[in-house]
Amino acid sequence: MRVPPFERYPGLFRATGILLLGAVIGASVYHSIYMNNYNALVRLNGQLREQLEQTTKDIDKLNKFKNQHTVIKSIVPYIEEENGNPINELVQAELKKRLKEDLSVFIGQSIYKIDENASFARRLLKNKVYAGVRGSDYIVSIRTMLVVDNVLQVWVQVEPYQRPPT
Repeated sequence: MRVPPFERYPGLFRATGILLLGAVIGASVYHSIYMNNYNALVRLNGQLREQLEQTTKDIDKLNKFKNQHTVIKSIVPYIEEENGNPINELVQAELKKRLKEDLSVFIGQSIYKIDENASFARRLLKNKVYAGVRGSDYIVSIRTMLVVDNVLQVWVQVEPYQRPPT
């Protein structure tokens, strides 16, 4: 059995190489588009889970306090990034969840007595470190607290926390 001379088929080898190169490039482009769509889907799923959880908690709390018209019925935190550092949406959702848990003591309190506990909450959450939020640590400080329509709205400043060297 003889090996044919490859000098006779340079066009065939060139065409085969271009075909394989096109297949690899096409597969990588398709994979990047697929991963981008999957990443967007994961973000949307996280947001929808947060909304569902918040809505069910709000419904339970509203049913509990539906006959009391001068109490705080829900808490809505707003996150402000420090120094323009954008914070991931999933991290924001986790921080909001933890803030709601920490501030849940205000639910059911009279809106006229908010000033008694607001300074305590401000001191309690001043430069508080939330550890282990999606693999990072964050410092949270309350900037503004406002009660509107039985909803306690809280603006907090968030910045990444750098652990001191040990």
